[in-house]
Amino acid sequence: MYDYARHLAMEFLKGDHFTSWSLIQQQIDDGMSSYFIFDYVLRDAMFYIGHMWENNEIGVADEHLATSICDYVLTRYNFDRHPLTNREKRAMFFCVEGEEHYLGAKMASSLFQEAGWDVKYLGPNLPLEYALFNAKKWRPDVIGLSITLPLHLPKLKDYVYSLEHLPHRPKVIVGSRLIEKYDFTPFISNQTVLAKEVTDIEPFIEQYLMKVIE
Repeated sequence: MYDYARHLAMEFLKGDHFTSWSLIQQQIDDGMSSYFIFDYVLRDAMFYIGHMWENNEIGVADEHLATSICDYVLTRYNFDRHPLTNREKRAMFFCVEGEEHYLGAKMASSLFQEAGWDVKYLGPNLPLEYALFNAKKWRPDVIGLSITLPLHLPKLKDYVYSLEHLPHRPKVIVGSRLIEKYDFTPFISNQTVLAKEVTDIEPFIEQYLMKVIE
């Protein structure tokens, strides 16, 4: 599968919307789940691109082009899903202030939406004051935060504390590839859920689906 993800990465770098989507469509036709496609195709493709950038094999403009094509694929994928009609639960996703790597948060929001949640995706680089304003106004049951760079870890503590102590007590999920490298204990509570991969949020989706069926 890594070779498949690398093939997709090359199409991202070419700026080829059509072929990039056809590769994802093939995965859908083969019966692969959204979790598999997001974690082991799209994510691995972008990881490979990141590796190329770190080794000076591509430039910043190339990485930006690849991100834009991946964004297009995610958006089209989301539109092609057929979510359940029951929308009793709400989920809000965004990246902490200064964080521009938003694809993971967008994947998570897509999975919740596919499962029937009412979702708001607020994008990258969202200051805490605006996150709190939206959370107080909309009262989401789940709030997902994405963080990619270690330099943003100190501000995570304020986000988690402030959001978890809102009057309606939402569940906070922190998604980050840094989880396997850093101790997140100083920045979260014992109620916070950590997700290294989008697959790690599957229990929330399953619990919700069970309640809908009941």
